[in-house]
Amino acid sequence: MLFSLDNPVHTNQSDLEAQEDFQDWETEIENANADERDTRRSSSPFPEREIEETLPPVRRDTLQKANALQNPPRKEETWEAWLARMEQVHADRRATVRRACERHNIKGPLPPPRRLHKLRYNDPYRTVFCDVAKSGSTTMKQILAKVDPNYKYIRKFGVYDPKAFKDLSRFKEGSRDLRDRLSNYTKFMIVREPLERLLSAYQDKFRYGKAVELFEALYGDYFVKDRAPSHKKGHQTNTGGDDGRLQVTFPEFVRGVLTRERKYRNVHWEPQHVICHPCMIHYDYIGHLDTMGDDVKFIMHKTGILDKVAAPAQTARRAGDNMAEMYAEIPLGDILQLGKVFYFDYEAYSFSFDDTLKKIKPR
Repeated sequence: MLFSLDNPVHTNQSDLEAQEDFQDWETEIENANADERDTRRSSSPFPEREIEETLPPVRRDTLQKANALQNPPRKEETWEAWLARMEQVHADRRATVRRACERHNIKGPLPPPRRLHKLRYNDPYRTVFCDVAKSGSTTMKQILAKVDPNYKYIRKFGVYDPKAFKDLSRFKEGSRDLRDRLSNYTKFMIVREPLERLLSAYQDKFRYGKAVELFEALYGDYFVKDRAPSHKKGHQTNTGGDDGRLQVTFPEFVRGVLTRERKYRNVHWEPQHVICHPCMIHYDYIGHLDTMGDDVKFIMHKTGILDKVAAPAQTARRAGDNMAEMYAEIPLGDILQLGKVFYFDYEAYSFSFDDTLKKIKPR
């Protein structure tokens, strides 16, 4: 056994308490993102009325053909057999989450509504989706947008607009509206192998993504604080100029994440269970990014969305391709500490830290 989850860095309850104010901090970051967007366009009022957006008509035979081509069942597997297999897969995943919660004695009242801001709901289809960043959330939101009452607004301003989807934070604590949606709606999430998700967050927010400048402005000085003063200047370009970029390195990013200090935390790399509260909220379906094609198609079928929207295809993931190369820069001791930071995600969501360690640090 390469690694044990028996001695995590934080005990279950203290870990949750240590993250008590995370969502408030994350809301501040989201507001900063929103403010930047608002400087580029005038704000639009959020439609208060439930507007049932009529989707462009799609021929049923065309939709069925598209869904048959995307993520077909295994060879010689019938539709009924595929459904039965997927039912069992998700039953097993629910049971694994329940055992992890019981083992670590994580329980308690529902978090206050302000900490449910990543749980997006859709009244017509009676769904609640926990929006986990860097775990296929963009794909899932693009699907849900097409059956959302706010579709016209989303089509104009995009799925990342803060007013695009309604979330559970709008309801009062203990209200009937909140209880009804959590008790009677179909609840689901998509999760990802934790260290792959961590690397994906780094690559998107500090190397290749469109928001690199924003994230360097928000977090850069924290991550590079141990650099010599002469190395904190902008990155030198090929022409000898200074592009102003701090170029946060992956080791610097990892060291910051390992501190667990508030100033280093963000929803894109925060443990997934902190976002979705799986021990306090019973989820009907837990998809995995590496089987997202099957999982999303199954969830769409169970919620009736598959009758309106074609299922997505399984796509390649850049972070999964270069994990060994990127984690080669990280000392083994730091990787083991990361395993402890994300211990509950590994255990609850059926990921194997041992298998990941063998891939990124082969002997």
